[in-house]
Order: sequence, then structure tokens, then C-alpha cells
Amino acid sequence: MLTHQWTRGLKAVGLGLVTLAGTASAQQATRDMPGPIDSLQDLQDSGKMLFKTVDANNDGQISQQEAVDAANVAVGGLFFAADADGNGVLSKEEAQRARDKALAAKPLARFLISRVKSSTANANPAGGTPNPAAVAMTLVDSNNDGQLQATEVRQIVQTTVQGLFAAADTNRDGQMSPVEVNAAIAGAIKAAGQASFQAADNDNNGQLSRAEFDKALVDPANAIFAVLDANNDGQLSQQELQSAQRIIGQQIQRSILPEAPNSPRHLIQSGRKPEEVAPVPNFPTTPPATVTTPAPTTAPAPR
Repeated sequence: MLTHQWTRGLKAVGLGLVTLAGTASAQQATRDMPGPIDSLQDLQDSGKMLFKTVDANNDGQISQQEAVDAANVAVGGLFFAADADGNGVLSKEEAQRARDKALAAKPLARFLISRVKSSTANANPAGGTPNPAAVAMTLVDSNNDGQLQATEVRQIVQTTVQGLFAAADTNRDGQMSPVEVNAAIAGAIKAAGQASFQAADNDNNGQLSRAEFDKALVDPANAIFAVLDANNDGQLSQQELQSAQRIIGQQIQRSILPEAPNSPRHLIQSGRKPEEVAPVPNFPTTPPATVTTPAPTTAPAPR
């Protein structure tokens, strides 16, 4: 029950951030923000790059093995970064330190998690709040020893990829084409909408009454209010709103990466060569010569 409430609250926070992010970005942005078409194009370009990266044999499709290999690289990098002592086992303490380190660099995520935990604790004073890291470790820790072995991480990657292919590989050829990937994304969005409808349909009659619809709107609003109400006094002051907007605005500004003047797009538009915009380094075409150290000579033994 607590896990469900925590997850629902976190999702609700995401809805509120859309509104707050718009306000904060409008107040703090120093240049024009990209429009929806630009953002969609950037998303599509990123998706194509990701697809080509995973498609190791460049055949225009992603096999299960390619998906597993790519996921192992991504998840394995996180695992080994958190495995401070390098013993191939991730303890709860190491997982907590890795989580704290990641949140230290992401003030927005730290702000949201702290507020959601606080609001959930106030709503459930007897039960406390579930630790997201502990919940994740419980799901992955197959032998229940309180630690994560590399074999357990690999197994959860394998299981996840197999489940994804079972649902998204509609022609059952063991490959994921770009068409199937796009269809899977559309299916995931549709499933999310259906899940939201079912969660709001309390009497399970397949319809939303006015009361159920109102409650579906009010519950997320209450969760957002609890996140913003820093001192838990049941009221939102201007200082609390400004604090939330400042944190969100700073995060948005950090996430904006300006396009470099020597990007392919800018070079094509300006007709300039790369070396006309920025120095182009010269890389050697042959490996550097190997320096060999002569073996020490042994002096003849005296007669």
C-alpha cells in the first residue's frame, strides 16, 4: 500500500512539474526556448542514434542479443560504479552511497524525493515511508541476501529484455525493427492511459462518474501541494513557490545544451568548413613507434 502511494505521488508530482517548469523557464530563460516541433525532432534524432548504437551489426534491426548486450553495458556501468570495493557484489550501503552521490548532482530529483517522502510519512505516520532503493533491491535480489550480485543484475536484464520482446516483437522474428519500436512506444502510451483510467474507475464499471473524475484530478493536486508545502503547514507561501520554481528553473537551465557552432547543421547553413570555425586536431595515421629498452649487458667475469 505504501509503495503504491509513493509511486502514485511521484507520478502526480511529474504532472505538476510541467506547469511549474513552464513558469520557471519563462521567467529565467535568457533566450528563446525550442518549440514543440524542435523538441520532437531532437527526440527523434536521439532515438535514431540510440537505435543505431544498439544495432551492432547495422542490419536495421535489433536482436534480443543486441538488446541484452546494450542493456548489460548500461546497467553494468552503473553497477560497477556503485560497487566501490570492486568485489562484484553491491551491498545496501554501496547502493545508498551511489544513490546519494547521484542525487547530490541533481537538486531537482533530491527536492522531489525528499518532499514526497515527507508528505507520505505525514499521511502514514505509523507505517513510515518505503525506501525506493530498498524496494528496487528487493525486486532484483533473487536470493534475498540483502546484496546484489552481478549475476542477479544480468538475470534481471535478460528477463526484462525477454519480456519486452515478447510484447513488442509482433511478427515473432526475434528482431525489433524501427516500425515495431515505434509501435511499442505507442502501445506503452496507450497502456499508460488505460491504467490511469482503471485507477480512477473505483467501482470498476468501465465508466468515470463525475465524482471519480474529480477525485482523479484532486488526488494529484493534493500530492503536488504536499510537495510544494515545504513546512507542512497546509498553506503555500510565496517563498515556497519561489523556492520550488527556482530549483526547477535551475535544473531546466542545466539541461539546455546549446548547439555548437561547428555542428553539421550550422556548417551546412553557413557554408563554412570545420577548420574555419574551430581548430581541428591532427591525429596520427600510424601508431607511435615502440621504444625498446636494450637488455643490460653482462660484463665478463674477471680471470
